Amino acid sequence: AADEAMLTLFESEFVRPHRDVQYFVLRGIVSIASGMWDGAESEEKADADGGRGIVAENLARLLMKIDYVARAEGDLDDGSAFLFAPPDLSGDGDAGDVSDEEDGDDVDRGDETDSESDGEGSDGEGGAEKDADGPEKNEAKSKPSRKTKRVSWQRPYRHRNALQEAWLAVLRLPSMPPRTARRILQHLSSYVLGVAPSPLRFAEYFTRSYERGASTSGGGGSGGALTSILALDGLFVLMLDHRLEYPRFYDSLYSLLHPRVLYTKHRTRFLRLLSRGLQSNTMLPAYVVASFCKRLCRLGLSCPPPGGLFCLALTSNLIRRHGECACLIHRRGGSGDGGMIDDVFVEDADDLSKTRALESSLWELSALERHYHPAMSTLAKSVGTEDDATTPMHDVEEFMAHTYKSLFDQERKRLGG
Repeated sequence: AADEAMLTLFESEFVRPHRDVQYFVLRGIVSIASGMWDGAESEEKADADGGRGIVAENLARLLMKIDYVARAEGDLDDGSAFLFAPPDLSGDGDAGDVSDEEDGDDVDRGDETDSESDGEGSDGEGGAEKDADGPEKNEAKSKPSRKTKRVSWQRPYRHRNALQEAWLAVLRLPSMPPRTARRILQHLSSYVLGVAPSPLRFAEYFTRSYERGASTSGGGGSGGALTSILALDGLFVLMLDHRLEYPRFYDSLYSLLHPRVLYTKHRTRFLRLLSRGLQSNTMLPAYVVASFCKRLCRLGLSCPPPGGLFCLALTSNLIRRHGECACLIHRRGGSGDGGMIDDVFVEDADDLSKTRALESSLWELSALERHYHPAMSTLAKSVGTEDDATTPMHDVEEFMAHTYKSLFDQERKRLGG
């Protein structure tokens, strides 16, 4: 693999300060990646070729260094932004001699019409003819006296499109190492989807990455769970900002709710995704909300206090936002059964409509009221009893930041230690 110091030097000395270099580097990446894809007779052959995997990883690492791109004309108006000054294409001549094989239309022509009309300053006869012809005729006769033309790498759209096409070409390569693939998922969500002209074209890659991660995490691998989290994060960005339709999103999110996810490197990222996904949509069906409430309370029974506090806070917010799920707290069994009921909740169902969560109860809260940690016990007792008029919603961001150390310091201050 390429040395990280060399990539950093190349990016800082050439790619970042010079927009033209950046543009042609992106086009070069497209050419290299497309050639690698066309040269592979099959996906199995490409996977078995270690050399291709190294090249694919190097291309991805270089692309991840480019976390910026021209977005407006002002980014390209400064002549110092180019290593080589753009050619002067102003004038009336035809710019067809400047071609771009990839972009097709290399020159952007913005016609600027003069404020003076052709008939102005002519004799009386000419003026009479102009009046007779009317404004439509005069518009047809008027011709631009000056054309503003730009080559492709002077247009912000071309830069954003080049970044998008470079990523799409690299993502087609099947020999990307898993660790680099996880870094790519994180980078795409943070830096690429917001500037790509057609971000929905990345939906297929996120979907395939989630499915690959889910199949790996089924065997207990933490790397597969992390891949699924990062892929779902990208899909949620596309759903929220770009109207992607992904019906299986909440089923997929539910399947990731497992104690081991609270020990991953991107624990906070997943909890934030979970919170935004559930609290940003007020139109969620009751069975979806009930399924997540049950799963969160089950998770609170087996996870450490920092994660358990988040689970209880989010459960409280969900029940308050969706009053139809309050039955999970107040449901009791018959007198003949001593107030006990059978828990019909199907925790491992793949389809949330089949979990039967709405027929169950949150008996887990009673168990958590006896938790050894006083903060867990207090929060469990408050779920479902808050007064909406006087008690604000829990700020789940605060609960995401909890660790054993922060809880210990908090308890020590409470006791005056």
